[in-house]
Amino acid sequence: MISFFELWVSYKFLFPQTKEKFFSIITFISFAGIALGVATLIIVMSVMNGFREELTSKILGVNGHLKIQPLNGLEIKNVVALESRIEEKINTIKTHKVLMGQGLLNYSTFSTGVIMKGVESQYFQDRKIFNQSLDSETLELFSNNEGILVGEKLRKKLNIKVGDRLNILSPDNVETILGNFPRSASFKIIGFFSIGMYEYDSSLIYFPIELIKKFLNSKNEIDFLELYVDDFDRISFYKKEIKSIIPSFLRVIDWRELNPSLFNALEVERNVMFLILFLIILVAAFNLVSSMIILVSTKSRDIGVLRTLGVGKNQLLKIFIINGFFIGLCGTILGFILGIIFCLNINDVKQMLEYLLDFELFSEEIYFFTKLPVIIDFFQISKILIISLFLSFVATIYPSIKASRVEPINLIKWD
Repeated sequence: MISFFELWVSYKFLFPQTKEKFFSIITFISFAGIALGVATLIIVMSVMNGFREELTSKILGVNGHLKIQPLNGLEIKNVVALESRIEEKINTIKTHKVLMGQGLLNYSTFSTGVIMKGVESQYFQDRKIFNQSLDSETLELFSNNEGILVGEKLRKKLNIKVGDRLNILSPDNVETILGNFPRSASFKIIGFFSIGMYEYDSSLIYFPIELIKKFLNSKNEIDFLELYVDDFDRISFYKKEIKSIIPSFLRVIDWRELNPSLFNALEVERNVMFLILFLIILVAAFNLVSSMIILVSTKSRDIGVLRTLGVGKNQLLKIFIINGFFIGLCGTILGFILGIIFCLNINDVKQMLEYLLDFELFSEEIYFFTKLPVIIDFFQISKILIISLFLSFVATIYPSIKASRVEPINLIKWD
């Protein structure tokens, strides 16, 4: 048990009212080091969590969780029957027909490559990522093959509006008596979507599947089926079940196989960042060791007086452990508070810094997102706090033992 006397002596050592102010500075540096280390680790890990989660949700929101496609360039036939069979077997899966193509968009003096994705209107109703940007009227026009949907970033870049027409060239040529000419057509814009990922919002165009089939003169009914599941954690189970349903010339691919390098890189980066930033807390803990050793040497005569008055070794040990742990505890709490506050306001801080520095800190073209994503994982944060407190406790053991083992006569004698 810790007595009031031990707490009182610890307080007097930490906050001396004498001229010995040097230790107070060292204490503050140790305290600040732990606080900044904890805050930095919380901020970076929260941003990494948000980046991974946002990237995953946006990519899967557009590309689906599973994909069924034919082997060796074969064609998927009887698509409706295949969809019905899958949805009857697993009623939590939504299937969407997809026909893909690439083209060159021309508008006024601007040209850029675009990805054309042919889908049905149900595709947008089943995916939450489109709920805020597409209304029922737009989806009705889309289902009637009235026109195309364009990304929000492309809209801003071209300064276009609903009702404008875009000219798109296909790489497939049209054979005429005068030779081969690029396949070209003009399409009416019926709406705009915003995914929040620059790559999609600036280069992806959605076509009604019948419209793109006619434009590309495609002989295939579809290129593949995209599957969207409700329970993301059971994706391996769904994949196994679907394999037992579909014909042998079709294969099932999940999102992990479609983007292996990207998500593996994100996972490795998160683990490496945790290790690197953990070293900051470790350095702060070593700084705490230094400050505690300085405290022991500074308070040597006080320790001698306490021992002479009958204070035991165990009591001295507890006094110095309380000192070091209190510094670590306060630093950890402050780091936690600073980290959470910064995470909650990180985009405001980003905008302020960009305004003051007149420089774009996080370019949308490079980092994909229009704003910094943050996900605060309190389970992960609790591990960070436990590690910080543990290191703070361990850092106090050696100086405390050193203080308790010195004989009183050697501490109070004249130099």
